Amino acid sequence: MKVRELPQRKLPSGPVWDKLCPDMRYAPRLKRHLLFPAYAGVWLAMAGWGAAQTAPPADGIRDETRALTSESHRLLAEELKQFSLNLKCDAWIQATSFMPAGLTVRRQAQITRREWSGTRPAVLMAYDRASNSNAMSFSPDFWERYPAAELVEIIQEARRIQADTKLTLEERLTQATRYWMDRLRSMESVRLKQSLWLQRGEKPLALAVPILLGGGGVILALLGIVSRRRSARAGRRFLLPEVQVGMRFGAAYGGGVTSEIKTNAGVQ
Repeated sequence: MKVRELPQRKLPSGPVWDKLCPDMRYAPRLKRHLLFPAYAGVWLAMAGWGAAQTAPPADGIRDETRALTSESHRLLAEELKQFSLNLKCDAWIQATSFMPAGLTVRRQAQITRREWSGTRPAVLMAYDRASNSNAMSFSPDFWERYPAAELVEIIQEARRIQADTKLTLEERLTQATRYWMDRLRSMESVRLKQSLWLQRGEKPLALAVPILLGGGGVILALLGIVSRRRSARAGRRFLLPEVQVGMRFGAAYGGGVTSEIKTNAGVQ
């Protein structure tokens, strides 16, 4: 089988072309060198954007919706900071304009809380403006500290506040945040009171209880000793001595002397 060879195109010739021809060999390599910085710049830009999205905000609030004014943002950030100090945990707010496809707000809240806080105690409230949906994510420490029913109630009430379209988005974000902060503070106060043994109002009672228990124990011990002695005495038998007594006036044991009582001889 013969392979037909295509005719080769004859390159132009001339003094100008002869000078350009050696430089044309380096054109593909030059293109590759020029494309590499462009690709590297795009990759660095994407990496920087991803790091900015995953890095936790310094003040605890990431508002991509621009719903909070600068003053509201500042006040809410200060309240979050104080809340974190009171409960010794991280507190975050994330408000986004849209969610990635296939990702729910609840799942996004869980992922973001783990990325920002790791295994530390933390609470995060997430809001998606596109779907007008809200979700909260508590770390396992919160589920161990507080009753699950109260945490679920906090999640539902925050969702109800966010769904109220009569309020502006700024009002919904601030009211929902302040609501769950106040509820968690009160729950922490109750938990601390229940965990302390000696409260100021309960100190006299706490001192009286050991005394009463000790006194009751002593009384029970004495009653036990008395009961054992009585049971020991109940097992003893006492018999009267046999006395020989004669008959008197035909009656058996009617005569004789059975006992004598000596009195003072000087007494008349």
